[in-house]
Amino acid sequence: MLLSALLVPALRGEAGKPEATPARSGFVIAPVVYYTPETSLAWGLVGIHHFRLGRALQASRLSHYRFNFVRTRNRQSVAQVDYELYLADGKFLVDGVAKYSYYPDRFYGIGNRALEEDREDFTSSNWRLQLNLQRRFGDNLFAGLHVETYDVSMRARQSDGQLAGGSIAGGDGGTVTGLGLFAKWDSRDNTFSPAAGTYLSLFFNRFFRAFGGDFSFGQVTFDARGYFGLGENQVIALQGLLRAVQGEAPFLMLPKFGGLNLLRGYYDGRYCDRGLLALQAEYRRPLAGRFGACVFAGIAQVQPRFSLLELSGFHLAAGAGLRYKFNRRENLNVRLDVGFAGAKPAFYLTFAEAF
Repeated sequence: MLLSALLVPALRGEAGKPEATPARSGFVIAPVVYYTPETSLAWGLVGIHHFRLGRALQASRLSHYRFNFVRTRNRQSVAQVDYELYLADGKFLVDGVAKYSYYPDRFYGIGNRALEEDREDFTSSNWRLQLNLQRRFGDNLFAGLHVETYDVSMRARQSDGQLAGGSIAGGDGGTVTGLGLFAKWDSRDNTFSPAAGTYLSLFFNRFFRAFGGDFSFGQVTFDARGYFGLGENQVIALQGLLRAVQGEAPFLMLPKFGGLNLLRGYYDGRYCDRGLLALQAEYRRPLAGRFGACVFAGIAQVQPRFSLLELSGFHLAAGAGLRYKFNRRENLNVRLDVGFAGAKPAFYLTFAEAF
């Protein structure tokens, strides 16, 4: 999603609002560059082919598939294809992802008090396949079925670390397969930089030891976001996220926070456990011409059970950023953020807003 954001604006309108006269088909390919603490400098190619299925009497979103091939300075490689197929004049949507990655990464242990000195480096290669079948009800409500398989192979681990010691589920890799149900309410005026509306989603997934699966666990996610205009194009954005697993989940699928979207300033996955509660807010305002600015802050906590949540256990991150609106029609920004969650700042250069 991050990489393809550069090209999507020319191909579709705002969320839930189809273009008045969209083209029937087209193909675009372009280079892409970005930066995050997890990847360092990253570069590659991204492309999209869009087209219309059937002979709809009314304009609807265009079907398309997107691909990207990325290499990073941290020796990570990612190849991904995702697609959206709109059927019956947009009433039905089939979308999914096929992704391969070779990814040197970090593991700090499990728990809300994991220590920096417990960090261990590892490298995995994995395949992830996801498919969503969903029905649209009215303008803003979606509901459907989720299918997923995820296969992880460990390529390198520290011989004296927790992953090699056998105490961490998924430390030897493995495969998960699962089914799920979900519902989404999306009244945002724009998917890339919303200024009004709400987004609510609820996912229930169940992974089981069948069709090659090695783990059995349930997964639930509730994501709530609201956007409030303050006049003169100023916006307050709020997000609350609750995520939990029940059963034996591999460590790579435990709820976590950090990275470029959730509590910027923390390394992605710095803290993980079976339950996550996170809250974050952002104030956005224009500066001059195409430039804008923002400040943001958030708190998050992971615990094995929600009953163990405590006020003193929340981790805090905050920061500020600059925006450059390179596509005014779609309100799509290049964003440069600096997040603080410790002694060293974390820098993010990417596209679209964090939430």
